[in-house]
Amino acid sequence: MRKIAIPTYNGKLWPHFGKAPQVTFITVDDNGNITGKELLDAPEHAHGAMVKFILEHGASEVLCGGLGMGAVNLLHQVGIELHAGAPAIDIDEVVKQYLDGTIQYGDSSCHHDGCAH
Repeated sequence: MRKIAIPTYNGKLWPHFGKAPQVTFITVDDNGNITGKELLDAPEHAHGAMVKFILEHGASEVLCGGLGMGAVNLLHQVGIELHAGAPAIDIDEVVKQYLDGTIQYGDSSCHHDGCAH
């Protein structure tokens, strides 16, 4: 079993990791089948808050759009596998593409465009 955390808003992947209003947690079994899906409100934006939140909810992977080097470093320090540069599309579709290996990754740096910054 593994748990994937996806920064979310309004049913879609949110393009800026640390400022996401919500996080969708997807649980996947050893055969790649989705066994659970949970949507939670994200913590207030603060240095390290999102990484701590994701750790507290047992995620071992993050699938996201853009994020800064501070978040990248923190995720690596705590052993969370990072898949950045994912498209800001419907959560179910991005998870399907990720699990079947067809996802098209783009720029994973954060430019603060499209994230209400």
